Parts: sequence; C-alpha cells; structure tokens
Amino acid sequence: MPIPYLLTTLIFTFVAILAAADASLVSINLVSAFPALRWVRVHFVTLGILSQVIFGLLPLLVASLSKKPRPAMRWDIWLTLNVGLVALVAGFGGMNHPMIFAGGTLIFISATMLLIQLWNVRGGDAPESLKFYITGMFYLLVGIIIGTGLYLNWSETLFIKSPLEAHIHANSWGFMSLVFAGLLVDFVPMITGRPLGTTKNISLIYWGMTLGAFSLVLAPWLGGSKPPTILGLLMHVSSTLWLVVLMIKAFKESGRLNSAGAWHLVSSYIWIILPIMMAPFIMMGIFKSGPIETTAPQALIYGWVLQYGIALIPYIARRFFLKDETSQLGGNWASLSAATAGSLFVWASIFIVPARGVLYGIGFALYALALIHPLMEILEIARAGLQKIEA
Repeated sequence: MPIPYLLTTLIFTFVAILAAADASLVSINLVSAFPALRWVRVHFVTLGILSQVIFGLLPLLVASLSKKPRPAMRWDIWLTLNVGLVALVAGFGGMNHPMIFAGGTLIFISATMLLIQLWNVRGGDAPESLKFYITGMFYLLVGIIIGTGLYLNWSETLFIKSPLEAHIHANSWGFMSLVFAGLLVDFVPMITGRPLGTTKNISLIYWGMTLGAFSLVLAPWLGGSKPPTILGLLMHVSSTLWLVVLMIKAFKESGRLNSAGAWHLVSSYIWIILPIMMAPFIMMGIFKSGPIETTAPQALIYGWVLQYGIALIPYIARRFFLKDETSQLGGNWASLSAATAGSLFVWASIFIVPARGVLYGIGFALYALALIHPLMEILEIARAGLQKIEA
C-alpha cells in the first residue's frame, strides 16, 4: 500500500471519528453551531477511507497475484481522487453546484484510470477476484454519474425516477459489495491458509451479486418496479449469504474464528443484509419507507463498511506496507462491541420515535469509540513503516 494512500487513509479515519462525534453531539442537542451533514459523513467513510484503500491496494494486489512486476505509483490517480473528494465535500457543505460537478468529474476520471489499469491485467495468471474489482469499479462510475446528477438535475434527462435510491444501490450493492467480495476471495486464503471456495462457487457468487446489483439499480431507475426489486434481492442476498458462509467455514476450520478481527468481518455483513431484508416489509406497507431510507444508509456505512475496514485495513497495511506476511486482522473486542452496539442504537432510532435523537446520538458516539483502536493501529503502522524507510 503506497505511502500517500496510507497517510490519506489515516487522515480520513481521523475525520470520520470527528464526523461521528459531531453527529452524536448534534443529535442529543449538545452542539448546534455545526449541524451534522449526513452525506458528508457517509462520503468521508466511503470515498474517503474506502477509496484510499481500494485505489492504493488493487493495482499492487492484482499485480502480485498475477506474478507481474509491482506497478509504479500513479500520482495522477491519487491526485485526481483526492482533489475531487475535497471539492465534492466542500460542494456538499455549501450546496455549491459547480464545486460538486468538479469534484464528481475528478473522481470519475480517477476511477476510470484505475479501471483501465485493472482491465489491462486481464488474462494469463490474473486472479479470480479481478472480475469482482473490474465490475465493482464499473458500478462506481454509474454511482458517480447518478450521485453528481442529483444536484445538477440530470435525473430527468437520464429518465431516473428515484435517483437517490439508484445512487445508493449502485455504490452499495454494486461497487462496495463486489469489491469487498473480491478482497475476501484474495485475503481469506492468506489469513486462513484455505481457499474461500471452489472456482465454480466463486464464479456463481460473482454472477449472483453482479446481476442482483443490476436489478437493484434498475428497480429505482424505473420508479420502484417490483419484479427487478424482488429478483435483485433474491440474487444479491443469496449470493452474499453464500459468501459469508464460506468465510465463516474457512475461519472456523483454520481456528481463526475466535479473533475479534474475524468477527468484525462476519458481523459486518449483518448490516448489509438487514436493510435488504426490510425491503419486503416496506413493499407490503408494514413499515414506512421514509425513516428507514433516511437512517439505514448511516447504519449501513458505519455498521458494514466501518467494521469491514476495521478488520481488513490494518491487515492490508501491515502486509503491503510493513511486508509482514504473518499480520493479523485489525480491531479488538472493544471496537467490535462498540461498532455493533452503535448500529443497534441507530436502527432502534428508526422505530422508537420519541427517543430518536438520543438513540441516534448514542449510536454515533459508540461509532466514534469504535474508530479509536483502528486509528491507533494505523498510526503505529505508519510510524513503524516510515522509520524503516528513514533507516
């Protein structure tokens, strides 16, 4: 993992802690001068922490698994990604449309360059995970187009009936789900010494998640059409559950299931499956969609993406930055407990309306606490690595 990406990951992790703390204080009315911007928080975790790891790691990982030379640091990709991210977040803060357009365009360019870089590694000894990464990046491009268009009135031109939902689905069920699955395909064997599954199983999971994501993006694009929604849910949930079962089996057989890091990975998937499982209840009118659609993305990002990152980012940094092939998954039992409890409180805030602000505030306070340990881990990794370079 190149140094620039590691350092920006560290910066965005620190900002994510501050954003979670800000959300907590605003929700319980202790702070009102700087109201929490939920989409800024979400994008600091996804486009901030997540993108730094993925953009910095994937070229090195795929080249290593393909037995090809280590690629040179692509400063053009790093620069356009981070300048675009700063511009995008600044645009959100002031609802500045030109700034949002500039930020979205720069991130789109960066993602396109990374996609081309990965595409050129196809064939030969390319790993099974490569198709997950390439398809995931394609969904990211779709998500960027829809998300940028939310603020620039592109939705009517593109005939998107529910653009916000389509944007979330492209990024969550498409980009993040597929890239995360690819990382499990690559890293579970490194951690456990056992393959995640047979080539046939991995291929079926890939197609189930890919086609399921397509249906889940198509459904809101068409205004909530039920056939693609139901088909997408069935395909995506079944493939994701299959992936999780294979992961649990590999951890159990290798004796790694007793670690907090393994449980961070396993429990993280509760928070992506839960919102999907709520969809039938919304469709049948049992629960109102508004509160769930407003709050669930926060629990999704801080429950699923955050816990996944707490386990895997320190492992990746140790293995690729410190060259430690015996590195362990990140996190501890305290971070696992805080992140899990935080998601429970945020979900409870959806249904317990009188105490919504307090429950939401407690949830984000717990998320901030959960981030402290991984922040210290990344700080120590960066310190140790930079000392080795100086020596």
